Amino acid sequence: MSEGTLLDVIYCEGWDPAARALLGRLSPGTARERDATGEQYAVALVLPGTEMPLVLFEIAWGHHFARTVHFDQQKRRQSSFEFRALGDDALFLVRVEQWTYKSDDQEEFDPKTAGHVELTFQPDGTGWVERSPHGESGGSSSTSVRKTVSELTTPRPAFGDWTAFTKSKQLTLRTPDVPDTDPPLPVEERPWRPSVPLQPSGLEEMFTPGTRFSLSDDLGLVEVEVRRAGKLRMPSGELVASDPAFLDRETEPFTVTVPPGDYPVEVALIRFVDEPDHLRVAAAKLVVTDVPVATWEAALRPGEDTLFLGDGHFHGYGVDSGTGCFADAAALPEKVDDDFIERFTEVKPHLDLTLDGVDGNIILFNAGWGDGSYPTWIGRAADGTLACFVTDMLVLNDAQVLTA
Repeated sequence: MSEGTLLDVIYCEGWDPAARALLGRLSPGTARERDATGEQYAVALVLPGTEMPLVLFEIAWGHHFARTVHFDQQKRRQSSFEFRALGDDALFLVRVEQWTYKSDDQEEFDPKTAGHVELTFQPDGTGWVERSPHGESGGSSSTSVRKTVSELTTPRPAFGDWTAFTKSKQLTLRTPDVPDTDPPLPVEERPWRPSVPLQPSGLEEMFTPGTRFSLSDDLGLVEVEVRRAGKLRMPSGELVASDPAFLDRETEPFTVTVPPGDYPVEVALIRFVDEPDHLRVAAAKLVVTDVPVATWEAALRPGEDTLFLGDGHFHGYGVDSGTGCFADAAALPEKVDDDFIERFTEVKPHLDLTLDGVDGNIILFNAGWGDGSYPTWIGRAADGTLACFVTDMLVLNDAQVLTA
């Protein structure tokens, strides 16, 4: 894009990749309102008299999200830069993707032969580069990369200051004052959505006995049972959730703590309707206060931040023994040995375990389908009171609630 280029600013819902056209025109006033309230919208910079976008900005400040997308002459996306909005009005670059096309008629994002490079960055500037210069038909490589934080940080532009995104200071932008020409699209019909971390789903229904779910992938119908797994003694009030095979004194607790005391632990089981002997643990809950949950948030350890997570990602703990657990930080073993592991290898589906010489116990439970990585959520009452911690085994994450 040459210096001094004249471009029109078009506000819209976004880019329709199938039609290769802008979708859902918005007036500048409507776009400004969405910007102020954090609702998503898009901005296209196009050549005058055309709908040929050179750059598209996708913005959703309510999700701390912004992305710039660049197009080639065939209206194919050829690069994107994804940012997170920080609290100091700065944008931090978390992800870059670039595609290389071999011919003018090659399909966008052709997985077999389109070249692809992806860079991801952490808050400290460390990152990773994945390269597939010839798509799936060629080799790939991965290397670490490091940038200074200042290289990855840029000021968040004010509404209308779109040249700040393009890095071309001599662009001439004009904004036609056009009305909204299309009815607003429902959120679920908009052509893009911001990258957001995994969100909790159906946790209340998981702990409502008798609730039925239809599992995804035609795995059948299941019905919820809730069992008391025991009381967790918490002399320090610092909760640890982990695979017990990885427990030791270095395992970090969550940053949110509870008053020292004893707290009930419940496990949500699902029983397959057509196979009644088939049981799975869907979730485990540490009940702090028996009040209705109004909001959920991620349970985090020191140094973790959901702001920098990718779409659908989460901070959780890995399971390699098919088992998870809750424990107080004061009840952790000095080290894990074969004797300790042998004591919980036959958990079915939960176990209350006390180790010699520690002031507390460990409550263990089977981990859903088995090994994997699982998040823990914090539930709060409407007034902010801490209600519970729930480790979600993601068994019901894509399931449909039928009855509750």
